[in-house]
This record gives sequence, structure tokens and C-alpha cells, in this order.
Amino acid sequence: MNIGPPFAYPPATMPRLVPLLLLLLPACDDDRSFTAQDRVLDGFSYVDAGAIAVGDEGVFTVPLFSKAGKVRVFEISTDDVSVPEGAVGPAFVVDDSVWAKGCDGDDDGVDDCLDLEEYTDTSDADTLPLAVKFNPTVKGYYEALLTVWSNDNTSTEQLRLPDSDQEWTVWRVQLRGLADYACGHAFPDLIDFGRRPIGGDFSAAITLANCGIVPLRVTSILVSSTAMESRTLPPLTVLPGRAEEVVLGWTVVDDAPADGMVAFEGNSEQLVTVAVHLVGNSCDASLNPAEWDDDGDGWTACGGDCDDDREGDNPYANELVGDGFDNDCDGEIDETEDDTIADDDDNDDCSEDGTGSRCNGLWDCNDNNAAVGPKMIESYNQIDDDCDGEIDEDTEGSDDDDDGYTELEGDCDDTQAVVNFTAAEVVDGRDNDCDGVLDEGGPAFDDDADSYADVESEDRREFDDCDDEDPWAFVGAREYCDGYDNDCDGLIDDGESDEADGACAFRPTRLGAGEVVEDTGAQSPSGCSASGSAGAPGVLLALALVPRRRRD
Repeated sequence: MNIGPPFAYPPATMPRLVPLLLLLLPACDDDRSFTAQDRVLDGFSYVDAGAIAVGDEGVFTVPLFSKAGKVRVFEISTDDVSVPEGAVGPAFVVDDSVWAKGCDGDDDGVDDCLDLEEYTDTSDADTLPLAVKFNPTVKGYYEALLTVWSNDNTSTEQLRLPDSDQEWTVWRVQLRGLADYACGHAFPDLIDFGRRPIGGDFSAAITLANCGIVPLRVTSILVSSTAMESRTLPPLTVLPGRAEEVVLGWTVVDDAPADGMVAFEGNSEQLVTVAVHLVGNSCDASLNPAEWDDDGDGWTACGGDCDDDREGDNPYANELVGDGFDNDCDGEIDETEDDTIADDDDNDDCSEDGTGSRCNGLWDCNDNNAAVGPKMIESYNQIDDDCDGEIDEDTEGSDDDDDGYTELEGDCDDTQAVVNFTAAEVVDGRDNDCDGVLDEGGPAFDDDADSYADVESEDRREFDDCDDEDPWAFVGAREYCDGYDNDCDGLIDDGESDEADGACAFRPTRLGAGEVVEDTGAQSPSGCSASGSAGAPGVLLALALVPRRRRD
């Protein structure tokens, strides 16, 4: 079972791990010294499930361990505290069968509890890496409270066990998670394998970029051509701010044009609607016409050159009588009538010498085709339609800004060399990287998708974002017990009235030194706040158990 979450927050959020670990250090100077009869359950005060796509299921880890003595865990449950409107719960689920092992508390022959030995550097029986499922059903923020019943005899709070008359002390952990819709972007839109020999094996790559704040999952890669295949096997996970390549292969079995489409299935509706076009050995769809002009005369095989091995034979040439070749590519050999450069052979009112009202000061470069002439509009067809000496210029198949990419490949502005799907986004009012978003990363853009954008300090406004790389931090946000200033008021973990540690009021406190709670007896309210204290060994353990980014 995977018990680490697919963390989705921007990389800058990870330094928050440091204040989180500090929560596990002793909370006050007179922290109790544990005795032989102490039993102490400990762990984090809050655990973040990360951000996942709506409808996905995430599994994350809540670390629990014995700080002192042998602690028996009787029950673990979760209760949703805050979920988005329309959410179907519960959002956080603990499977008892996963943790309740090796202990039968009611002697009915079925394991229903767990014994944790006192923490040591070498034992595996002192720690419970509790797996909790996060199941968001709509977009938004989710919060829950996890309650653990145990025979910890240093906690100041007891609760009745669910479906039982017994009371035991409790430990609580604040859980939270974020759901959003996955965003995927594939480029280029067209891959031309080029002109390739029979028997060769070639590869090219599509880049999948995550344009959202939650992991992008690709479950299937579908290729319509039997001659081509995806050599990247799904499933594939792309983390926010990252990109992954999908490698495609083509084994050439004949010289016939290969044509296909690549489609994706996964958790991004945006990506599912994308289809990437694949071509190979196709003169008509080639992005490099020079590959199909063997004799270098400026005419391609699919653009009208009837003999691409002879430089002198093309639609602009004049017929040479007696050489046995169709020099002008009109389908006739050595014809003598109506074949001078002054003749308008295709009746488009422009001849090869520039005679005619439609010549526009130029000449007809293909007098066998009435659709080709100086006043025609250039289209993507490997033909010099307007007779200006260039093929397919200013069409979707030409790289007009010389940045290496055409509109067919996905260049969203082929007049600007600083705009294409491999360019870096800069704050200039243009979609530099062609992902459909302008100026992401700039002060006016909501990078963490929490509905608030950051601004310059001299332009502070109410309800701005003081950390636009963290979706849990903005002016007016809820303050969590996480060692971080969520609401941007300069205070950490404060309550609604700015009281110190007010956001941590859900945590039971510890009794003072020498005080012990009987298993079913009354408790003394005195003592030091637990603050999730774990000591130095606990900090090391917590660091090892903190969910890391993964790509499953």
C-alpha cells in the first residue's frame, strides 16, 4: 500500500516542514520527565493530505508512536469539520483493518487494537504509520479531526469509546486537504517523423505539462496508427509545475505515408480533449518541404514536380522539344503547340512571361494550374501558390517567426519569436508558453489557485495573498495549528481573538510531572501543553514519516 501522498503544492511550500517538526519539540521549559509507569502517545498536531484532483483518491500518512511506555491504541476515527458545499462524505477515511493488528482488546478472537512499544532507534513495533484516505468529491478545502483512543495516562482528556461504555484518553490530529480540477497540456500538436527509409526505427516525444496545482494522471495513451506506438507505458503521473515526455515510436515497414493520432485518458478533461497528429513519409503534411525536393529546384514531389530527379523539369520550366521528357509537367512530352512562355496555358489571365491582367507585375510560376498565380493566396499545400518564390509562407505550416515551431505544432503566436510552447513565461501580457494562461508567476496572477493574488508591499489591499505559492495562506484565511502564519496577520497558530496557540485548542494537554491518569479515573487539569512534543528521537522519526512527493 502507498502511504505517501502525491504532494501537489508548489516547491516553495516544502520549507513549512521545518516549523511542523518544531511542533514536536518540547513545548515548555518544565516538560515532564517520564517515569516507568508513564504511557505517552504522540505524533503530529496536524497532517496535510496535499492537493489532489476532484474524484481521485489520495492516501497519506499520519505518524503515531509511543513516546514512553507501552501504549495500547483502542480506536481511531475521523470527523469532517469543514468541507465544500456539495461534497459527499466522509472526506477522510481510516480503515481499521489496516492498523488494528496483533491485539484483541475484547477477547472475541478478532484483532481490534494495536500495541506500540516505547520508541527506540531500532524497533519497528513503536510506530504506527497510519494510512488515511482522502476522497474529495468537489473542488475546495477539506478539514477533519482524527481522534485516537489509547491508554495514554498523561493526557488530560477522556472520551467514551464509540459503541462502548469505557472511557479512554484521546489524542487528536488536525487533517486537511485540497481538491481542484487537474489541468494537462500536450505539445506539440503535430509530430512529423520526416522522410524515413524502409526498415528504420524512429522515435519522437510529446511533452505533457501539468498546468494546475494537483497531480495530473494519465491512465491510457491511445495511438490510432498500427505502424506507430507509445513507448511510454501508462499510468503516468505529472506533478504540478513539472512536465514528462511520452516517447512515440515508428517502425517503417513500407514507403506509404503513415498517419495517426494520439489521444490521452486520465483525470484532466482538458487533456482528454487533445489529439496529437502523427505523420511520417508524408510529403503533403511535411513540416520540412526540403526533404521532398530531391533535385533542389524549389518544387516538391507533392507540389507539382513531375520528375524530382531532374532539376530542369518542373511546372515553371518550358518544354524542350526532342529530349523525351515532360519538362513543364503538363502531362505532355515534347509538345510544340501553345507552349511558349507567352501562352496562358491554364487560362488564369497570367502567363509565364508576366503577360496578363492578373500577373500583378510577376509571372505565372505554374501555367498548368489556374489556382497558382501572382494574385493567389498562399495555403499550406507544399506549393508556391502566389509565385513569390516561397512555399507555404504565412500559413499554419510555416515557421514565420523563426522560433523553430509552426502553428500546426502549437505555436500560438507565430509572429513573435518569444512565444511558443517551449518558451518561458514572463510578465509581459502575452501567453509566452502557449498554455492558455497569461503572466502566471506575476503579482497579479493567482499561482496557488486560492482565489487571491499577491501584490507589491506598497500596494497592500484587503484580502491579498501574502504567500502565493501556498493555497492555505492568504489574508483572512483560517489559521491552522501548523506552525505557520496562515492568515497573514504576523501571528502563528493564533486563535480568532489572536490568542496564542488558539488554533491548537483541540489538542489535549499533558499532566505535570508525577501525575498519572488512571485508566478509568478522574484527571487533573494541571500540567504542560503537549504541543505534539516528541523530543529529538521523535523529530527524526517524524522527518522519516513525513509524506514525500512521489510519482505513482
